Amino acid sequence: MSASTIPPGFWGNLSPLQETRLQQLWTLLLHLAEASSLGALEQFVRVNSLDQTSSPPLTPSTSRRNSLFSRAESTLGRKNSTSSVSVYHTRLLQTFRDVGLSASQVRDVRRFLSVMSPEDVRFGVLTAAKHEHLDVYLLRYLRTSKWDVNKSLVHLLNSIVWRLKEMHVDNVLLPRGELYAAQNEHNLANPYKADEAGGFLKQLRIGKGFVHGLDRMNRPIAIVRMRLHRPGEQSEESLNQFITHLVESARLLVSPPVETATVLFDMTGFSLANMEYAPVKFIIRCFETYYPECLGVLLIHNAPRVFGGVWKIIKPWMDPRIVARVKFTRTVADLEHYIDRDQIMAELGGDEDWEYDYIEPDPEENKAMADYAARDALLAERQSLGEDFLAATSRWVTAARAGSPTDLEEAIARREELLEHIRVNYWDLDPYVRARNNLDRTGVIQDGGWIDMYPQPRPPPPVQIQTAKVLQVEHVRRAQVKIVNV
Repeated sequence: MSASTIPPGFWGNLSPLQETRLQQLWTLLLHLAEASSLGALEQFVRVNSLDQTSSPPLTPSTSRRNSLFSRAESTLGRKNSTSSVSVYHTRLLQTFRDVGLSASQVRDVRRFLSVMSPEDVRFGVLTAAKHEHLDVYLLRYLRTSKWDVNKSLVHLLNSIVWRLKEMHVDNVLLPRGELYAAQNEHNLANPYKADEAGGFLKQLRIGKGFVHGLDRMNRPIAIVRMRLHRPGEQSEESLNQFITHLVESARLLVSPPVETATVLFDMTGFSLANMEYAPVKFIIRCFETYYPECLGVLLIHNAPRVFGGVWKIIKPWMDPRIVARVKFTRTVADLEHYIDRDQIMAELGGDEDWEYDYIEPDPEENKAMADYAARDALLAERQSLGEDFLAATSRWVTAARAGSPTDLEEAIARREELLEHIRVNYWDLDPYVRARNNLDRTGVIQDGGWIDMYPQPRPPPPVQIQTAKVLQVEHVRRAQVKIVNV
């Protein structure tokens, strides 16, 4: 995709000012994540005002111990040095005031720092981005904040706190996944856990929401069947977990140069008995706060007349930028403006002969997650790549500010090389940190991060051949035992 076909403000088509904003956001983020580099930022603020029109130098320490994604210093160790952390926070907050953060923004940063260490910031950025280009990830926050660097920083920190401390996306929800729910839905010792697991799984089994196919812009499509929702059948926690699970599944299918997904709310058969406002509010928070700029278009299909009153209530809750992406469709011809007819499933009036099918988790499908040695080796590799990326980012900003074309070209090339290694590393790491889901079991997500949005149905295993092999192995085993006995 050429720069002429990439929308302005997206990676690959940034104006000089937008690139400056990106460098400024990296600067604030890196200094926030590195206590050892605070003095450098303070020194810069004294010499040059960090305004929104110039690109500041980026000179954080790139030592292995204090690098961006290193978690060598434990959170426990920091808790044992409360006074030094308090001094660090005080100095950092004052520096952010000098940078130009408003009083409310400084209060927000103080609140985030009260529950999040610099290690959490380092861990949170790289983990949340997963296989995504790190500049692409940061640009989401800049665009949604209308290129206000300070607002972008606060928004990003808010998202990280939610992932790490509230929803526990990367350390609980994704590692446990569908198999954990299946193992606990009949947990007689803990009825509450059983109810949560059962509520989560039921939504998957009936196909309340799932990801299938691509639209005309090659964006993955998340389909939500509103008629299948029954208020009160699941707890709010189960609903939010299910929604997050669906969004994270769709994110895995987004491949460059595509950066967004399509969401299709199928309103066929909808009535007010299906309406519940709490999950709607959570979905809006996902679009606007937790996963900004991940929504390409939101299709509300075949909505009955009664939905008009519901829409009047919901619309004011939404940011105008999100409202602009909402499109109402009624017929399959309307859907064809966004999705090819042969890729619209027959249920919606299209020509694709496909039906949702949930495959139950295999008890052995997450066995790689028990291989802690392999996991830790890949995490160490990811940490090292992150450190190298930080050093390259420092050189990139410095070269851009110094106006050195050769150094800038080398720094850009080095960053892109490292980002590709980080992407590949994620998919190598993925089986060790993310439980398999239905997209893995149906062959959409394949080993190494290969995505096949329209996989062929897998044939049933050749039972007779397998039986013959088992008999052959058993015959050999018995022969070996007989020889030993002799």
